[in-house]
Amino acid sequence: MQHEQPTTIVAILGSDTVVGRTLSLLLEGYGYQITLLDSYPTGIVDQLLDGAHLLILIPRVDEDVREAFLGAMGKSIPQRASMPVIALSTPVEEGLPEKEGVQSVPWPCKTKVLVDRIEAALLDVPAASTAATTRDRTR
Repeated sequence: MQHEQPTTIVAILGSDTVVGRTLSLLLEGYGYQITLLDSYPTGIVDQLLDGAHLLILIPRVDEDVREAFLGAMGKSIPQRASMPVIALSTPVEEGLPEKEGVQSVPWPCKTKVLVDRIEAALLDVPAASTAATTRDRTR
């Protein structure tokens, strides 16, 4: 009997934008489940990320919102602090200060490039927290 691989859940901060919505549809096509977070989320960050394995910050999310969101990760659930984060950045945003633990990916990019970076980021997470995150690569 063949067991189905668990689905990797990707949270997208800024999903209320055209880029965020489009990105969520593209990633769903690669087998990811998406948790949509508005550009100005309300609520406890760790609860908003419940079940997510990785966070993507879309381009042009307000810098203060981005910093506050990243700073709040892990405050109520310490394991969230080690969640992989990928920030999609436009040439205009490349001069923004880097945040430790946040990988920058140039935007726009090919979907396959982003998927490869997601998979690489998930592999860098300690084994105990990624045991259920590897998605089926039969696509």
